[in-house]
Amino acid sequence: MAAGEHRRIDTVADAVEDERIQAFGVVLTAVSRLERLLGSVMEHESGLSHPMFEVLLLLAAKPDGAPMGDLSRRLVLTSGGATRLIDRMIEAGLVCRDRSAEDRRVHVVTLTGAGSAKLVEAARRHADELDRHVFGVLRPERAAAVVSGLDELGAHALEALPPLG
Repeated sequence: MAAGEHRRIDTVADAVEDERIQAFGVVLTAVSRLERLLGSVMEHESGLSHPMFEVLLLLAAKPDGAPMGDLSRRLVLTSGGATRLIDRMIEAGLVCRDRSAEDRRVHVVTLTGAGSAKLVEAARRHADELDRHVFGVLRPERAAAVVSGLDELGAHALEALPPLG
């Protein structure tokens, strides 16, 4: 077979042996294991779930706040899932949610001072764990290639995803 060509999947054995399916399984397994490992360390050391940490990062990049819809799309959550997550973060004093001055139908989420402090604390610890379990494992050029490739795939998937309800 020529480069880039793949056998047709006609049997269960073909499905099990398909290198594309196996490769994607490797990606999902690695991500799942790293998420479990790094997420549990973050929650234990900082009291933040990984989705909470992601919200804090997103909001830190947008000092004027982010609309709820933007957060749910970026985090790939339903609007209800995003609302529940933000509600927990409001209760913890990490974020505020107010109506937009431009469009009263839109709720905008902003970072609080406590949220900023928690983000810095969690990011410091998270960076140490990333050095230990990711960047200390892969050679720099391989880490850069992995990150670049996954970023490209993530951007494609975001464009291809249907809107969440």
